[in-house]
Amino acid sequence: MSGPEFVIASIREPELLDQWARGIAERTGWQRITIDGPIAIFVSVSCPFIAESTAPTHAVLGSAFARHGPLERCAELDAKTAQDLHAGSVTMLMKNYWGAFLAICPRGDGLLVTRDPSAAMPCLYMPNSGGILMASSIAAMTRAGIPRPSVAMDNVAHCLFRADLPSPQTALEGIEELAPGTSLHIDANGSKVVPAWSPWDHVMINSAVTFEDHVEQLRRAVQNTAVAWAGTAGSILVGISGGLDSSILATCLRRSTPPALCATLATKDAEGDERHFARKICDHLGMQLVEAHYDLADICLDRPVRPHMPRPTGRIIAQGYNAAVSRIASEHGITAFMTGNGGDNVFGFSQSAGAIADRLLHEGLSSAVWHTSKDVCQLTGCSLRQAWQAALRTLRRPRKYRWRPNRRFLSRDALAHLDATALTHPWLDAPDGALPGKAAHIASLLRIQRHLDGSGQLGDVAVINPLMSQPVLEACLAIPSWMWCRNGQNRSVAREAFRDMMPPSITDRVSKGGPDGFGTQILEHFRETMRERLLDGALARHGIVDRSALEQRLNDAKPNWGADQVRILELLEAEAWIGHWQSH
Repeated sequence: MSGPEFVIASIREPELLDQWARGIAERTGWQRITIDGPIAIFVSVSCPFIAESTAPTHAVLGSAFARHGPLERCAELDAKTAQDLHAGSVTMLMKNYWGAFLAICPRGDGLLVTRDPSAAMPCLYMPNSGGILMASSIAAMTRAGIPRPSVAMDNVAHCLFRADLPSPQTALEGIEELAPGTSLHIDANGSKVVPAWSPWDHVMINSAVTFEDHVEQLRRAVQNTAVAWAGTAGSILVGISGGLDSSILATCLRRSTPPALCATLATKDAEGDERHFARKICDHLGMQLVEAHYDLADICLDRPVRPHMPRPTGRIIAQGYNAAVSRIASEHGITAFMTGNGGDNVFGFSQSAGAIADRLLHEGLSSAVWHTSKDVCQLTGCSLRQAWQAALRTLRRPRKYRWRPNRRFLSRDALAHLDATALTHPWLDAPDGALPGKAAHIASLLRIQRHLDGSGQLGDVAVINPLMSQPVLEACLAIPSWMWCRNGQNRSVAREAFRDMMPPSITDRVSKGGPDGFGTQILEHFRETMRERLLDGALARHGIVDRSALEQRLNDAKPNWGADQVRILELLEAEAWIGHWQSH
């Protein structure tokens, strides 16, 4: 069973809209949702939706949950929210509901199409003669009869340069993406994107709200969202590393019905083998654990990790993880895979002095600032002098977060063009009085989006990332940066929220493992093939990569890959993605 799919045609000419609607219906066989306005909406059988039964004026595609009430997917909206949508506003919807959805409602003589902030419900769109065509994926577009787009190589270069900064621009000609938390307003004059949700609206430093208050609010938000998602999921597999974030998720699912199964993957080197920690949390919670290893046999340089995405995303290394999870899911009849992805980002993980700068700006020079200074020193291992020097440098810079591009292995000609482009995003535009540590927190939320966007399906298994749900985002945004590093521990509020549910070896764990050792295996095993792909591939032919710099790096007989490993694996993914789109 595939994930939720939809196609929407918004065309003002009635005859042309009718023509498109008939064609989409014939090609897809999907259900049509009829609402007022120049629009035709089609959804697959796996796409839940909410629409009024009589004289419908609006629709919500995907999964929507009420903020207050039963922890289950809604079949209808409350009267006030429905009335608000009828009037062309999504304010009440964003306030009273959360999930993975796309909302369509009238706005004046046009339409408003809104994507929720979680990045879990994709929406691509393209202009068409007389209107706009939207869909959940390129596959949905082509199934509906929309011609398959070609690769835009200049945009591929932008993707590699932007270093995970989200952009509506895709790497396919004529295709744009509606960003999470934004609306597409369509009327007779065309279309424009307008904000529907901003993280800055939820940054509220209230001295009356204590650390303990935030602990309770965060615990409730995480538990409720995890339980709500579990109610839609069926048979659940939980990805467990034994780290804090995935362990927190496991505690929330320990009583799910049917019982959730846990899975952990290990590399051959010690750094990537966290089975000891995974066993500890599963034994503590009484949950069954399945263990597996990364396997080079699962890696194919010709196959992109996410061929369905409208841009190259991720690294080839993820093939190993996905293949192992798919095997476990198949063996155990799993219908949903739930992960702790995004935990570092949402839980304010930081190794900077931003917390000192924030508290100094908010409270002035006080004993509390000295406590935070000591927390940062304990967390990072720096001296008090080094911490304050870093904090003062932060204070001298503009409050707006400066996004740094990834120029590694890009050619001089490509960079001459790319360096002239501004790396912007509405969430990076800090309002007056913004605190730099919180600006960095919000930038971190942006950094994870590209890795979760489009991750909603692994074959027939739904992929769910509960920690990126809107209530969790908003609860975390309200927490001051200095509380996240309290007592010299990163993600301190999250640790405290679940301290009594996990063993101390997990709650207080500070080490972090990872699959970098498997990445090194890939680079060594495929060295010759990799040389050919990167030195004579599409990126080199189009002058995007610095061929000589790559050749020098790949010729190193005993390389210490370091930070280059991640970049080379990204370039291999880009080559595979380009090859996929140019060959189909």
